[in-house]
Amino acid sequence: MTTPQSLLFATVGILSFLSGGCSKPPAPPPQQAAPQTGSSAPLATAPEVTSENEEGFHDLVLYIREHKRLSDGSQSISAVGMHKGCQLGLEVVLGPTWQPGSLGKDIPGATYRGVVQYRSTGTASDTFVKVLDELYGTKLAPKAMNTETCFTGISLEGDPRDLAQGPVKIKLFFESGGQDDYAELFTDIELATRRLEICEKDEGYGLPVVKALQRH
Repeated sequence: MTTPQSLLFATVGILSFLSGGCSKPPAPPPQQAAPQTGSSAPLATAPEVTSENEEGFHDLVLYIREHKRLSDGSQSISAVGMHKGCQLGLEVVLGPTWQPGSLGKDIPGATYRGVVQYRSTGTASDTFVKVLDELYGTKLAPKAMNTETCFTGISLEGDPRDLAQGPVKIKLFFESGGQDDYAELFTDIELATRRLEICEKDEGYGLPVVKALQRH
């Protein structure tokens, strides 16, 4: 059930929609039929996840090991990376339904809204949430990753309904719980170069992100 509080969080999230992206400085508003750059270096194996960090941000890059469409129409992306010699990874699932829309009559281009899930794949995902805790400095000391964490996703670029068309950049909003639990982060998917990037929106969201992903 939608509550006034969750509507407030969603409104705040949408108002901040244009305030960032996985690449810094913040991305401009999406352009209609924007060409896909495909400029990222392709991956052939699991990279050190912090190898492309920009100063002041903790952005993780992972190798897409598998992409498949599930029976309900969802798309599953399995990705792995390395950190200090340990493998980490997770499954990102894009829901089957993405509602097209726009940010306003004065902002060109289409956007899509849907559900994105971060799912645990086992030990590698437990390592993933522990690495986030380390990088973000949240000191929650999570023991394991939650089986499944749901986010609201709004596309910044590309069409999340068809990842084969080109790079897709999605801003995620975690809207469950109270105001202190609200968080934002970015997930970029580029099948052609086998890249999944999980990027920090703001250091103030580090704690709620780890809280949302850890097993309770």
